[in-house]
Amino acid sequence: MFSITSLFPACVYADLDIKASAEAEMTFQDVNSEEQGELSLTTVSLLPKVNAIYESRTFSGTWTSSVTHLERDKEINSRKDTYGEYSYSANWAPFDRFIFFEASGGLTYQNTDSSNYLVSDFLSNADSLSKTRTNRVAAQAIIDRGDWVRAYGTASYSALESESSTTNTENGLDNSTMQFSGSLQNSEHAQRFIWEFSGTYQDTERNQTSSNDYISRTADGYVDTVFIENWAFRITASHEANQISNRIDTSSSTRKFNSYGAGLTYRQNADRYISVTANSSDSEISDEGSDNFIGFDLQWALSSRTSVAGSYGKRFYGDSASADIKYNSKYFRTSLSYSEDVTNTSQLLTDFDNLGVFICPTNSSSISDCFQPNSLSYTPSADEQFIQLTTQNVSFDDNIILLKSTNFQAGYDFSRLTLAFSWRYDESNYLDEDRLRRTYSFGTTLAYKLGSYMYLNSNITYANIEERSNSENIATGESDNWNASLGLERKIGRSLTTSIDYNYIEKSGDLNLGGQFGANYTDQRITLSIIYNYM
Repeated sequence: MFSITSLFPACVYADLDIKASAEAEMTFQDVNSEEQGELSLTTVSLLPKVNAIYESRTFSGTWTSSVTHLERDKEINSRKDTYGEYSYSANWAPFDRFIFFEASGGLTYQNTDSSNYLVSDFLSNADSLSKTRTNRVAAQAIIDRGDWVRAYGTASYSALESESSTTNTENGLDNSTMQFSGSLQNSEHAQRFIWEFSGTYQDTERNQTSSNDYISRTADGYVDTVFIENWAFRITASHEANQISNRIDTSSSTRKFNSYGAGLTYRQNADRYISVTANSSDSEISDEGSDNFIGFDLQWALSSRTSVAGSYGKRFYGDSASADIKYNSKYFRTSLSYSEDVTNTSQLLTDFDNLGVFICPTNSSSISDCFQPNSLSYTPSADEQFIQLTTQNVSFDDNIILLKSTNFQAGYDFSRLTLAFSWRYDESNYLDEDRLRRTYSFGTTLAYKLGSYMYLNSNITYANIEERSNSENIATGESDNWNASLGLERKIGRSLTTSIDYNYIEKSGDLNLGGQFGANYTDQRITLSIIYNYM
């Protein structure tokens, strides 16, 4: 690492920051499985990590890589495994406030068994993990200095490759997605006419199946005509279409939906308005033909710390809604969102919104290193990232699903205490199959500073996973998964950290899609670790 930095002249390498760490762990593991009985395992782990950050006036980039080497001593046989992972991101702005380029991606090991949500890692159910590569590049153009019109446009290409896991040889993915989105809207000089038009187009090429491409498009627009101060007459219209190319069977026909309406808008400014409209719609897959409904659109900034946004209407599958509520104070921050999207696994893994409430260093190993941002619009620096307290329970079949997701996160950071809480509910409705998966989860994470160099860390997460189907070829059932830990961490100087952790994992129920220890087991671990940080 010293030799790498010496290649750059002094005026350049000041912007290059390289950090590294090496961690050694010994884990004593006791498993009590209903199918396999009692098992005792001892695992020695070595985890070197490197994090590089580069920043200049127009470019910023990060690279994080790690290698996990495990040597396991089992009662019956021994085993050695090595898992390499990395992630990267880059942002380039060659022209100030006009064109931006970004790239992101990485290699991770993803859980492919939805019944093992929260309980799969390199020590348990490792054979259910899939080596997954994601890469995404995007270009964004912004024109926001016009007197009457503002324009935004994004074009992106993403690729996803995943290998089949040992327990499921049919879940490999090899997909690519092209996506275009854009919007036109009035500038700040507009007084009597407030308007906005937006649209998206997305094409996912699914190479590993015979299901052909998944194509979707949307278009939305409205015009507000002010007739009295703060009051306007609104005209609105929307279009949506989802289809699988080269499919002519009835169950997979194009799901097309159009609506148009008129109503009233009460508007104080761009961040404070309420709109109610009466709408009429038609859908190619609806038996009712035309359908009338009341639409609702709200965006209201209660203060610089609190914002509320929401909408209600209809889409091709029926009633539809969305919500986004955020609150931020000096020590407390919350985020609540509800969304409905027609998507697939490839899109979920390569393009997602991060709704985290904590900002953490990219090489952070504990929430005690994190902090709450002081603004709802905080932009992380190159060596920072929002931490997502909850993750989606993704199935690697890559079918088209209607995902309804509710996500709540809260964080408190004051004095010696750092506390985080999360709650999530996901409903995945498979549009081309008789299948429904529901995942309910909650978790809490705590870090307490016992002294100048000692911390108490604890974490509890729980998930209930339910699979429903009338098809005999689809596994059904329910699983309750727990993952809890309690540990002490001691910092010795600037570079050395030691810790001892107790971890308890429990899985129970009748839903099992191929886990290492079956559908019902408990896993207790004691881990001793030492970490050396190179700054």
